[in-house]
Amino acid sequence: MAFDSGAVSFRRFVVIGKSPSMIEQAQLDVLSENALRPTEAGVPEEVEYGWNGGRHILDREFSFDTNVYADALHIGMRIDTNRVPPEVKQAYLAVEEQAVAAGNPSGFISKGQKRDVRDVVRRKMDDDLRSGQYRRSKLFAVLWDLPSATLYAAVNPAAEEKLRELFERTFGLELAPVSAGTLAARLLEPRGRRRDIEDARPTRFVFGPEGEQQSPDYPWTSKLAETKDYLGNEFMLWLWHEADRHDGYVKIGEDEIAVMFDRSLDLDCAYGATGKTSLKSTGPTKMPEAAEALRTGKLPRKCGLTIESGGAQYTFSLAAESLAVSGLKLPDVPEAETPRVLFEERIGQLREFGRLLDRIYDQFLQQRAGAGWEGVTLGIRKWITGSRRVNSRPLELATAG
Repeated sequence: MAFDSGAVSFRRFVVIGKSPSMIEQAQLDVLSENALRPTEAGVPEEVEYGWNGGRHILDREFSFDTNVYADALHIGMRIDTNRVPPEVKQAYLAVEEQAVAAGNPSGFISKGQKRDVRDVVRRKMDDDLRSGQYRRSKLFAVLWDLPSATLYAAVNPAAEEKLRELFERTFGLELAPVSAGTLAARLLEPRGRRRDIEDARPTRFVFGPEGEQQSPDYPWTSKLAETKDYLGNEFMLWLWHEADRHDGYVKIGEDEIAVMFDRSLDLDCAYGATGKTSLKSTGPTKMPEAAEALRTGKLPRKCGLTIESGGAQYTFSLAAESLAVSGLKLPDVPEAETPRVLFEERIGQLREFGRLLDRIYDQFLQQRAGAGWEGVTLGIRKWITGSRRVNSRPLELATAG
């Protein structure tokens, strides 16, 4: 899914190192050098990957016209898998063994003949792979925003490792995934408050199965001491509470941002005791099942959101721990004169969206790392246990376009 049109999905990565301020021909040349060129002679590797021009799966061209938009670079990463399906391998073995056994007086195949059959099948499979019969290609969109040293990539976890390796090999720069924990450290460190997050412990919003003294352990997050990605779950709960308490608005500095939970809500038990809840509905947070999930120790892990600020409206789904965004609908661009102008406007909107999301998260962090967090927690606990206003007035948002 490219970034130049339609809804977009991505994870964000911070570019670590001396990032260029603008794209030059040298960067385009090194992309070409590291473009994926599928093996044409010999048996290909099971997995091959490299850069792609981004327009289609066969695109190996990199130019200012097709890849550079203002101060951003739009490319693709192509990953090919070359693997004969297990069912086909088993069929080849069965056919060959049956043919050999039919030539034996006993009607059975010997151990030595089985080894020979395996060699025949291996050569047959190699021929299939050379021909490209079982080559499967997948293209991942990549957008490098140079001013913010941020890379947006529509990668799944399996492709993320390859993206980071390829980017470092190509540009000599590292990619650090943005998550709830890493973003918290980045936002608070300039204020000298990183230690507040490093020393943080999971908040207990409801009693665990073992009573008041049990702290949630967030079984879905890493057990490493420095990982604080559970902050994303607390952030999503805080946002839900704030929007419900203030009739769908969240105060961020001098601004009021409209926030609506919509379409979907996935929750999981922070104590690993009561399982998962997945709700699909208009206004899922208003459902009785959502309130019951909170009371039994579940916290949000993914939700559908619509947020509006300054007349711009964004609809998307957000994953709590990774802060991965999926299905983001950007505001319409009125009267764009050319496709290039349209894309550059969309890149600007994507930057604004990222800044807006970070501002909301930063507002949560200021409370989470502050002395008043226990008071905020107390309010959320009361809200969970019975004071929620499930019939608050519906949020009114501007209609896109």
